[in-house]
Amino acid sequence: MTTRETQSSPTRPVPAPFPPVLALLRPLARAIDWLPIAVVALLAVSLAAVMSPGNTVDPRLGLLLLRTTAVLLGAAATFALVDAMTANTGSAPVPRWVRQWTRTLMVGVAVAASWGVTCAVVAIRLTPGGVLHFSGAALEAGVCALVGLAGAAIAVRRHPGRQAALAGVLVQLVLYAGTQITGDLAWPMPDSSEWDAIHRWWLAALPMPLLVLAGAHRDTR
Repeated sequence: MTTRETQSSPTRPVPAPFPPVLALLRPLARAIDWLPIAVVALLAVSLAAVMSPGNTVDPRLGLLLLRTTAVLLGAAATFALVDAMTANTGSAPVPRWVRQWTRTLMVGVAVAASWGVTCAVVAIRLTPGGVLHFSGAALEAGVCALVGLAGAAIAVRRHPGRQAALAGVLVQLVLYAGTQITGDLAWPMPDSSEWDAIHRWWLAALPMPLLVLAGAHRDTR
C-alpha cells in the first residue's frame, strides 16, 4: 500500500469497551445516596425478626409491617434521583433520560430486594395456616415506591438539591394519608372478601406513576 493510499484510508472508530449504560453503572452507584434505603431496610428486617418475640406472627400484623416498609422504602428511594451535578452534565455524551432511568432501575432493584427480604422473614415467622397474599402486598409496595420516585422526578427537573427528594417524600405521604381515610377500602386485610377486587384497582393505578416518570425523565432544555 502506498503512502497516499494509507493517508486516504478512513480511520475506523475504536469500539467502546462497554455499552454506554453499562459504563454508567459504576459512577452512578457511587453518586446515589444509598444511606436512606439501607437504614429503612435494616430497620424493617430487624422488626420482622423480633416482633412478637417467642410467638408466630399474625398475618394482619405481618401485612401491616410490609405496608409500612413499602411506604418508608418509597420515601427513601426518592434520594436516588437527586443529581447534584445536573448543572455540569448538560453536555454529557449520555442523555439525561438514560441517566435518570438507570438511577430509577438501580434503586428499584434495591427497594425490591429490601422489601423481599423483609417479606421472607415475615413469611418464615407467619402463624401456621396464615395467608400473606404476597402478590397483592408486592403490588402495593411497587405502587408506593413508584409514587415517591415520580414525585421526586418532577422536583429534580427544577431543583437539583436534596429538597427535591423531600418533595417526593411529601407527595407520597400525602397520598398515603389520603388513602388512610378510606381504611380497608384501599388497604384491605388478608381475610377481606374484597382483596382481589381492590387490588385490581391497585393494578390499574400502577401505570400512572410510570407515565409521570417517563415525562419527568425527559431531557431538560
